[in-house]
Amino acid sequence: MSKNKKLSLSGDSTEKFIYKPKDLIWAKMKGFTPWPGMIVEPPLDLLAQQRRANTKCVFFFGSRNFAWIEEHNIKPFEGPWKDELAKVSKPAAFRHAMADIDKYVENPAEIDSQIDESCGMGNHTTEADFDKIRDGLDSDENPETGADGNNGVVPHVVGSPDESDGLTSNTAVENNATSPVVTTTPTAKSQAKRTPKAKSSAAVAVSSKQASKAASAKSAAAQKRRISAQHTPTGASTAKRGRRAASGEADHYESPNADYDGASSSSLAARARIDTDAFLGTLTKRTPNAIALLDRPVVTRPETQAIDMNSRSNTLADRDIVPSDQTFGFLGLGMMGSTIVKDLIYTKHKVVVWNRTIDKCQPFVDAGAEVKDTPMDVVEAADIIFCCVSDPKGAKDLVFGNCGVLQLKDLRNKAYVEMSTIDPETSMDIGEGIRQCNGRYLEAQIHGSRQEAAEGMLIILAGGDRTVFEECHSCFKTIAKNTFFLGNVGNACKVNLILQTILGVSLVGLAEALALADRFSISLNDIIDIFDLTSMKSPLLLAKGKEMAKGDFNPQQPLSHMQRDLRLVLNMAENLDQSMPVTSITNEVFKHTKRLGYSEHDSSAVFVRSRF
Repeated sequence: MSKNKKLSLSGDSTEKFIYKPKDLIWAKMKGFTPWPGMIVEPPLDLLAQQRRANTKCVFFFGSRNFAWIEEHNIKPFEGPWKDELAKVSKPAAFRHAMADIDKYVENPAEIDSQIDESCGMGNHTTEADFDKIRDGLDSDENPETGADGNNGVVPHVVGSPDESDGLTSNTAVENNATSPVVTTTPTAKSQAKRTPKAKSSAAVAVSSKQASKAASAKSAAAQKRRISAQHTPTGASTAKRGRRAASGEADHYESPNADYDGASSSSLAARARIDTDAFLGTLTKRTPNAIALLDRPVVTRPETQAIDMNSRSNTLADRDIVPSDQTFGFLGLGMMGSTIVKDLIYTKHKVVVWNRTIDKCQPFVDAGAEVKDTPMDVVEAADIIFCCVSDPKGAKDLVFGNCGVLQLKDLRNKAYVEMSTIDPETSMDIGEGIRQCNGRYLEAQIHGSRQEAAEGMLIILAGGDRTVFEECHSCFKTIAKNTFFLGNVGNACKVNLILQTILGVSLVGLAEALALADRFSISLNDIIDIFDLTSMKSPLLLAKGKEMAKGDFNPQQPLSHMQRDLRLVLNMAENLDQSMPVTSITNEVFKHTKRLGYSEHDSSAVFVRSRF
């Protein structure tokens, strides 16, 4: 074994150093020689990683990356071991790291700015930060526990410069001693090496009183509150209770069994003022973190793109489409519906439209469409009615709801075409309602993105009344490159959801693969270029991969719609007792991405969740 691999930083097991951010150190990773580094606050991606106890986040010079390193593999940079460690290895990377740390000592501004940008502590908050605020903890108050979780070992120096002035004053008033007293929590296994000054007799007395109070904390606390109510103003008593609840520290006052006389009232008032100041100081110290959590950046909703009624796709222009003589109604002018209606108007179909937001109808009215006030009015004016809304509930409301399709009791000579992505049961319910009113029903599921709809390259999956399918031929030829008639009502919905399952699982797999490449600092564009040369490539995954690499999540297929489809798939599988564990996990990933604020972005935004 080489000398480099034998080298260890463990040293004396009884020696313990307490490290703070910006401390220069030597850090040893498995398989590497000791490397120059610096203790820093962990970046967001490291916070999500599992780590062992007693670890520190280390920034490595030269490579300028981050890692969790156990404390026994860390030593201060300056020390008698520096010359030995610096001579161990002489590869170019190590020499570059030594030059990098020397450059940092001379001018730390560049590297500090890079670390701050990577950590993003002011802007990137996590669920752990919320938990700290909820539990009354603060990483600034307990830097050791906040950074590495030392299994309960919390070095605490009463009267040290790191503590608030109010707490120091309080200790001085009660103990009449200025020497620091080093204490640890009950679970502490070791302490930092300190050489406190000789304790005064008053300090020793206070320590013995604190030990006795620990055995009867509940009764002592109750008696203190009663005594404070008699000798202390109400505001001071409240401040003391608030301070104890916020800090969780034991009280440093005299034993509750001590005698109180009139001469001690001034000292009690002084203690109350000190406690109030310390409590307010604690609140002031925590306020910036709390505000940072409340004011954390909100994901900007994507701008709604106004539809361009003058744009035409070359594919659509090349098709020889003869418009039908019938009047077509269209309910819902969302992302897909508006694009479809625009193409129908362009190919000279007669169209009547309705939308919940009436303002969206104006561009289509200007282009030659007719607008109606309610879905029932559209049914009266049209021969074939298309519906394209966001979810099964909306689809049912338009049929069975107030002023809905079925408010017109006789649908003779009329047909209803459901283009919304719905589950088979909902489609069968709608079809049954339409047929009971003497109407004809066709489910026509559209598979594709907004861009494919604009280019007339959708795929139509139809099921139900074959005569309606044939009457809609000119419309389907306008918006789709292929149409399939799959038989009975429900079949088209099943096939469409199966295809959406393949798409959703593929997107999450692509996102996680690119997130892994990003962690390795491999260019995402290089990965996509190589992927394009393999047999795995597909136009859709290539397009989504490029969106992930650029961080451009302009919605072509909203993420909320993809998660809706996965939910419908899982409900459908539940009815059949079909196990779908991968789809279930994929659904959870999309749900988490929605919770992060990307519900209305493109489904490729799932990459954001994968990078956590």
